[in-house]
Amino acid sequence: MLLTSISLSLRRFYGTIGIMVNITENITEEKRLKKVFAVVIAYISLVVLSNLGSLRIISVAGLSLDGGTLLYPFSFVVRDMLHKKVGASLTRFTIWLSAAVCTALFAFVWLVGLLPPDLAVGPQKEYSLVLVPGLRLVAASIIAMTVSELLDTRIYSLVRRRFGSRRQLLRPLISNAVSMPVDTAIFIAIAFAGRYSWQVLLSLFVANLIIKYAVCLISFWWIYFIRDDRD
Repeated sequence: MLLTSISLSLRRFYGTIGIMVNITENITEEKRLKKVFAVVIAYISLVVLSNLGSLRIISVAGLSLDGGTLLYPFSFVVRDMLHKKVGASLTRFTIWLSAAVCTALFAFVWLVGLLPPDLAVGPQKEYSLVLVPGLRLVAASIIAMTVSELLDTRIYSLVRRRFGSRRQLLRPLISNAVSMPVDTAIFIAIAFAGRYSWQVLLSLFVANLIIKYAVCLISFWWIYFIRDDRD
């Protein structure tokens, strides 16, 4: 009887421990998923807002650049954070997903612009003038973003494999140093080549790159906000 009681007590004890372990694991996984969702949403939001901002050329401190440049550089570092958290495969999926969201957004904006306005409200010409972009600008924005972000992902993986868990700051610094000029060059070439002189295009390229590198230097240390390290 005594042995039976001890056996039952031990089973209950280990059963309780097992339940507590499962609860702890579930809570840990839930927290991890929340962080992943937050980073994914932040990345896609930055890409979408940057693409909308790129519809207007602005002047900042005497530099001529598209409005999306104010936000878009942050997406590179956030993408690196996502890569560190979930690995290259899911990061590439998120990049393609953001490209699809941007394409759907512009397609919907273009469709609404084609529909006849309610003349009781007015012709509402401002909508098309502001929000309906040219095909070249849309293509430039989405293609440049997709190519450069996929390249960034590849370089990040190579740097991570070379140094392992050491020198984590090198991952965003090296990957962004290569992918940012590629992004800028593709966007300017598709959007503006043939419309402006090479002097203007060079000015746009340099101005965009200065802003992007400045933002990278401000935000690259965000990589330490993420603990998991996968590839």
